[in-house]
Amino acid sequence: MNKNFTRLLIGSGENSPEIRYLTGISTPDDFICFEHNGTVTALMSKLEISRARQTAKPGVAVLPENDYGTTRSEIIARAAEVLKAEFFEVPPSFPLGLAEKLRGTGIKLQVSEKEFCPGRSSKSPEEVGFITASQRAGEAGFSRAVELLGESSIANDGTILWNNAPLSSEILRAEIDCAILKNGSLPTGTICAGGIQSSQPHNSGSGILFAGTPIVMDIFPRSLESGYWGDLTRTVVKGKAPEIVKKAYIAVKAARDAVKENISIGADCAKLHKLAENILDRHRFHTGVSDGEPFGFFHGLGHGVGLEIHEAPRLSPRSTAKLHGGEVFTVEPGVYYREWGGIRLEDLIYLAPDGTVNCLTRAPDLLTIE
Repeated sequence: MNKNFTRLLIGSGENSPEIRYLTGISTPDDFICFEHNGTVTALMSKLEISRARQTAKPGVAVLPENDYGTTRSEIIARAAEVLKAEFFEVPPSFPLGLAEKLRGTGIKLQVSEKEFCPGRSSKSPEEVGFITASQRAGEAGFSRAVELLGESSIANDGTILWNNAPLSSEILRAEIDCAILKNGSLPTGTICAGGIQSSQPHNSGSGILFAGTPIVMDIFPRSLESGYWGDLTRTVVKGKAPEIVKKAYIAVKAARDAVKENISIGADCAKLHKLAENILDRHRFHTGVSDGEPFGFFHGLGHGVGLEIHEAPRLSPRSTAKLHGGEVFTVEPGVYYREWGGIRLEDLIYLAPDGTVNCLTRAPDLLTIE
């Protein structure tokens, strides 16, 4: 590496996975971070410097930003002098306004053409532990949902009743989210989509829930302490499930489980997606477009999970990636039809560097709740 090669990042530990990964520091406010010849330096305000020094990863230098100047452009220009940096490599998300200002002062910036922190896709044992803890929080939320639906009754018109009142997606979500918070994680957009709403994968769900229809619960909490995510999806029916829903559930489960059995170091991510698609086709749950609306299995099979809820690797038809070991990723096939709803089942997988396949998900598979 050129001795004058320096990487520059600006962001908050809460919102920049690269900064969190490199420094270990989580803050609500942006700060400046350099990586020069393998040494990471974080420039912090007086408000945050003491806490940052306590939480920074070993080897990260935490220095007061006012030693370098008052404005961001001054601080970066002074750092360039101290480091004798000929140019800075920055991620594509680097602020455009600041980039223009720096270039106006003669500082050279080069936007990275590849992943800024490619090492993030290989998780350390500590990272796997963080992700697992978040997954347990999500499973606590799912357990609460199962408990609540078990306590519920069914009105004559099919409405699900809880505490003598109609149960809504909003109430079910609130109960799930409370359980997640009690387990040290932050709920973020929990999906509780019932009936026809379940045919739209990212519909968060709203309104009254009814028996005999699928309820898709996609739960993805983020640890308040570590910043790592978990991800879990289960689909349930209160009462008796229609035959089409039963068949779809069997098909999706078969696709998920077959993929899990074929995960290995060197596995082609696009071929894993195709395997799931072929199994769903054999079960006669086809994918296509009708009247401009997609149906069937029209999203990717899975994605990496870590400091971002969606990160490398991507398991999709367009992926060129192969699994190399160390990744944590989801396997989440689903089928969606506007005539009756959707089914999605999602497990979280850790492919260890030695090739061992570990399912981090402990939530049970159950379709019906009486």
